[in-house]
Amino acid sequence: MNRVEAEPWRSDEAAGQLLPAALKTWDYSTDLTLTRIVHLDLSGIREDCRLPDSTRLRLCVRYWPSTSRLRYSAFQALLSTRTPQNVTVVEMTVPGADLGGLLTVETIVELAEDIQSDDPFVPRRAGSILWNDQVTVHLEGAAGLLPTAPVSFSEAGLPSGATWYVSMDGGDWQQAAMGSLLVLLNTDNPSVRKALDVENDEATTLLWDALGIDIVTDLVGRALDDDAFDEHQDEVDADGDLTMAGLVRSLVRTYLAQPTELPALAIKRLRDERRGDPSKYRAQVQTGVGFPRGAVR
Repeated sequence: MNRVEAEPWRSDEAAGQLLPAALKTWDYSTDLTLTRIVHLDLSGIREDCRLPDSTRLRLCVRYWPSTSRLRYSAFQALLSTRTPQNVTVVEMTVPGADLGGLLTVETIVELAEDIQSDDPFVPRRAGSILWNDQVTVHLEGAAGLLPTAPVSFSEAGLPSGATWYVSMDGGDWQQAAMGSLLVLLNTDNPSVRKALDVENDEATTLLWDALGIDIVTDLVGRALDDDAFDEHQDEVDADGDLTMAGLVRSLVRTYLAQPTELPALAIKRLRDERRGDPSKYRAQVQTGVGFPRGAVR
C-alpha cells in the first residue's frame, strides 16, 4: 500500500482541469495557481522510516523554472502527530514574473525537526526527504507572450519575404504591455503559412523558437538603447496590468540575469556588453531562452 497518494495537479489556467504538459495560454502577466490533494498514511511513513511515533513531519512544495537556478518555496504544512492519517489540500500561486521555459514543481514529505537516533539508516536531520514527486510543465515563454495576427505583408506594405514583424506602439514604458505589442505573421511566407496549419512539426517548433529569440532580443534591446528606461520602475499600471517596463524586466529576470543578479544590475551589464559586442548579446539571448527548445542554459 502506498503511504503517500498525491492526486494530480490541477490548474486555474486549464479551467480547473488536470495540469497539461504545456500551458499554451500562459504569459508573464499571468500568475499560475495550482492545487492538488495529498493523502498521507503518517503512521505508515514513520513505521517505514523507523521513526518515533512523536516525530513531526512536514509537507511542502517548491518550484523552479528552467531559466533560473533559484528554487522557491510555495507551500508548507506541519503534519499532526495525533492522527495516523492526513488529507491535505495544497494550493499555491506562482508569480508569472518568476517563470519561463520549463516549470518543475516538487512535492515533498520531510522531517520537520532533528531527532536522536544511533541507527545509521534512520533520517535524523530536519529537512531530510522521506518522499517526493515532481511534475514538469512547459510554459510557452517568449513565443506566447504577445498577441499575434496573420497578415499578408505584401498587402500591408511590409517586406514580402519576411517571416514576422514585432510591432511596438510608441515608446512609453509605463503603458500596458498587452495593448502595445503585436506580432504580425506573414502569410505570404510558405514556412509561416505551414506553421500556422501544422502544430506538432519539428520545423514549426524551430520557427516559433526563432520567434521567441527575436521577441526577447528586440524588446530588451529597445530598453537597452534607451538610457531613460532605468527611470521607469513601475511594473504594473493603474489597472494592475503589466507595463512595458515590467515586461522587459520579466524577460531579463527570466532569461538574461545571472543567478541572484537583480534586473537593474543585469540591464546595466547587458547595456554595456551590447554596445561593445551586439553579436555576443544575441548569443546570450539564445543561451538564456534555450534555443533550440530543450537546450540547457
